Formats: sequence, structure tokens, C-alpha cells
Amino acid sequence: MKMNAYLEVDDDGRMEYSRKPLIFSHGLWIDGKIYWLGNASEKLLPFDELSIKVKQANIHSKVEFFDIFVTNHAKSCKQAKLILIQRHAETANEHLSFVSPNEDVIFHIADKRIYLVNGMNSSGRMKQCTVQPVWNISTERLWNCRESGKLNYQPMAKGAAASVFSLDLNMGPRETQKSSCWMIEGTEKNTVVNLNNMLLKNTLAFPDKK
Repeated sequence: MKMNAYLEVDDDGRMEYSRKPLIFSHGLWIDGKIYWLGNASEKLLPFDELSIKVKQANIHSKVEFFDIFVTNHAKSCKQAKLILIQRHAETANEHLSFVSPNEDVIFHIADKRIYLVNGMNSSGRMKQCTVQPVWNISTERLWNCRESGKLNYQPMAKGAAASVFSLDLNMGPRETQKSSCWMIEGTEKNTVVNLNNMLLKNTLAFPDKK
């Protein structure tokens, strides 16, 4: 079943990428601050001399794939974290979301379908993974330590839950770093895991620096 992506505005007025039953949104952590990015495709953060741009790529009919470009406009190096969130567009008590350490991915199970979430950049694959109740997002309850960018770990949740993971960004002066994240839809675990492994090996999924 192929579903087209579109933009959806949430209750806070933020635009998010939506491909039912999962909605994708993102933020940028730097120096203890978190920016939830209201512009769905591009945003400038002048105080921190950073900009971010999101592009969606057509990879496969069962895959929703995003490239996220973060540019450091400063003359000095910067370290930041991309915070990537996936949540059910429509929730039910039987929906399940959990971190899978064996596959190093996140799974969402809804309506007899399985959705695999993953991401990577030049610093590697997902550094932190957690599953939180949706009402924890945009609150201090999301963080174990906001000052250091450490997420509050929870491996599993049912119903109205969101999966959250981070990708580290280590950017030199005037450097743009690309990160990629994706959601794979299927009816069997082996199918989505195999497609995830193919993406990891595909050069299109490997980030580059400019």
C-alpha cells in the first residue's frame, strides 16, 4: 500500500511531514538549547549561525526517506544533535512502539503493519533512542539532561507514543553536514529489516560533507 507524503500542521502550529500512520518532525539541539523547527523544509538559526534544510527523496514505494542538511556558517567548529521524532497520526491502545537493540532500529506496530525507523550520518547511526508518551515531547520530561543533550530513555510504550532518536553533528567552519533518516513500511519484520540493510549499504544513504 503506497501512501503519499504531505504537510500537516500540529496543535502548536508547527508543520510536520506526514505519511500516515506515522508523522515525522525534527529539532536541533545545541549548547543546551532545543529548536523545534516550525518551517518544515528550511530554517535559519542566526543566533547560533546555523541553518537547516530538509529534502525528501524517492527511494522506494515502501520507504519515506529524508535528507537533512545542517550548515555551520561560523568560523569555528560546532557540535550539535539532530532530534528526530516519529509518532502515530492516529493512536489506539493496541499500537506498540519500541527500541530494538538487536537490529539497532525502532519499530512501530499499528493496524497489523510494521514500521521501521532508522537514521545515520557521518558520525554513525542513531546515537540515542527512546520511546516516549507524545505529551512528553516539547517538555522537560523528554530529557535526562537537557544541558548535555541526553534523552530520557524508555524502551517501549503503547498507545499515544512517539519514538525519538538523535544523530550527532560535528561540523567544521563553513561546513554542511548531511544526515539521513527513513521509515520503512511492511507487513513482516524480515522484509522491513532486509530493506533497511539495503539502505544502509546503498551509497545514496551515506551522508557526505561539503
